[in-house]
Amino acid sequence: MNDLNGQSSPGDQSALRDQSDVPAVEIVWGLPMGLGPLWRGVPSGPGICGVLPPRSEVEALYGAAAAEPPLGEDPRFAALFADVYEVSVRNGQVLMTLTRTQSDGRLSSFAYGHHWKWEEQKYPWAFELQSRLGEASIELESTFALNLLARDPHQSERGLGRRTLERWIGEVGRFGCWLQTDDIDSPARRLYESLGFTELGHGPEAPDGRPGLVMFRSPR
Repeated sequence: MNDLNGQSSPGDQSALRDQSDVPAVEIVWGLPMGLGPLWRGVPSGPGICGVLPPRSEVEALYGAAAAEPPLGEDPRFAALFADVYEVSVRNGQVLMTLTRTQSDGRLSSFAYGHHWKWEEQKYPWAFELQSRLGEASIELESTFALNLLARDPHQSERGLGRRTLERWIGEVGRFGCWLQTDDIDSPARRLYESLGFTELGHGPEAPDGRPGLVMFRSPR
């Protein structure tokens, strides 16, 4: 609304600033065969867009988010997950949706994952996942795995996590998708449930030392 002189009121100006400062969600696909062993990533900053962030930024953002209650994860898990991210980007195609702050271009949220076929999974974690899920593991064939989701803990009121994940889900389109999370009542789990993920079974040990909860979203 305008004031009596036809000028924007202070409240309107504040609302406009808040709206204009909401970052857009970027969609970034890696190359089908990966970006190669020399990939390092382009550091986030003003004017940077359309590129996958470096390993260090993924570790820093996930570490900050996961350190908050109720997860309270040890920083070593952020380093481990960042290593997996780096290997994934170098060796295969990944899909990432992300946001960056308007002021300095800093990474503020991300969701990333990749297409999943059992015959391509040649490492112990995947073998254990398949064993624990049993017959239910068939549901994951030719879906997209959501490897990691994180949002700046200082921006909890802006819906960044939800918007980032919604864009990722929208991009995988007709494929189903799944994830593994801690089997506790957490904001992340409630977010997944609100977006259509349901419990499929339990997988390998999660950072809290208990079997992780595998959640699945059917194709839409």
